[in-house]
Amino acid sequence: MKSLILGYGKTGQSVKKYLDTIYKEYLIHDDNLDLLKDINEEHVFKESQLEQVDEIVVSPGIKPDHKLLKEFPEHKVITDIDLFSNEFKGTFIGVTGTNGKTTFVNLLADFLNANGIESIACGNVGVSPLEFKLNEKIYAIVELSSFQLFYSKNLKVDFGVFLNFHSDHLDWHKDFEEYKNSKMKLLSFLESKNNLIIGTNTVSSLKLENIIGIPSEEKSNRDITKKFDLKSSNYPIDTSIAFIKIIDKLNLDIEEAFKFLKNKLTTEHRFEKVVNIKGTRFINDSKSTNFHSVSSASQRVKNALLIMHGITKNIPSSELQLSNEIKKVIIPKDMNLEQNLFDCEVEVIESIFELEEIVKKDFQRFENVLFSCGGSSFNDFENYIERGKFFKSIVKNIEGGQN
Repeated sequence: MKSLILGYGKTGQSVKKYLDTIYKEYLIHDDNLDLLKDINEEHVFKESQLEQVDEIVVSPGIKPDHKLLKEFPEHKVITDIDLFSNEFKGTFIGVTGTNGKTTFVNLLADFLNANGIESIACGNVGVSPLEFKLNEKIYAIVELSSFQLFYSKNLKVDFGVFLNFHSDHLDWHKDFEEYKNSKMKLLSFLESKNNLIIGTNTVSSLKLENIIGIPSEEKSNRDITKKFDLKSSNYPIDTSIAFIKIIDKLNLDIEEAFKFLKNKLTTEHRFEKVVNIKGTRFINDSKSTNFHSVSSASQRVKNALLIMHGITKNIPSSELQLSNEIKKVIIPKDMNLEQNLFDCEVEVIESIFELEEIVKKDFQRFENVLFSCGGSSFNDFENYIERGKFFKSIVKNIEGGQN
């Protein structure tokens, strides 16, 4: 029998390499036939071969309504994370939440490596854990998206981190309940519920505290994060809280962790402080792809011009709750956001590509220019990285024009 690799992007390619190493026979399918042009014909899936398939290893971008998934038993659909978990003997730290997963995973891996603990950041950060040669001493910090959790069947997670929870990806999941249930699957994969780390009280609606079994009074007394001024770090508060908590849970030095947190800069495109031009700070937060993320970023600036962009993924507009420090908002016309959502000045532009001239003439009125998009990038850019680089190129041009 054979595995069917469904989706041949980065994840599918990693699965292929792994199956080659264990000599498991496989077939490959992708709806984009161009991705299969260099695959040997014997490995290209044909529908007549479905009976030869004993499992489908699905890429997270594939939606559940794909025709091949409908023809196959659900319990036989797995992910690259399942394949990894079945073989991994080290420490598996699974990280989920609506916002900040990639930032947290990289932050924790960097701290552990800096302290002599071999660690890898993998999963939804862009590289499958199957890409690494692993041993039992390694810590694998795995970003788990709702897509990956939706399909995953039998992960063995030593520590789970649940950063926050808000509406997202309602263009992929059939409804809010499905999205929530996908996130909640992390708890079923934990070896011990005592090893669940909660980022903030934004997950209180999920009643995670009840599942862990910690009474609220005891939880308050055990909150070691209160001894630190976490708002002084460069990271969102839920990221900072979860980081200190997991360091404590791993029995590492939390004082050292706090110093690391304060001194380390954020990753590119996540509340990245680009430059200060004549007293105005420009911030690239292109990784912000939902309303909660942009709302959270708005709490970290004063007297700011906010620039939004992207596809809003069916998220309720009520979740857009901006700080009153946002004095003006620029939104592209195709975002279709009602102007009465904003209690400030609003400018609607035809296209994001006319942004430079508009910002150039207006930025000196504000202490901050915040490019925190609140939507996915795919209507105008390949990904949030390309979008962030676009904004940074605009800022560079504006800076050059001030000389």
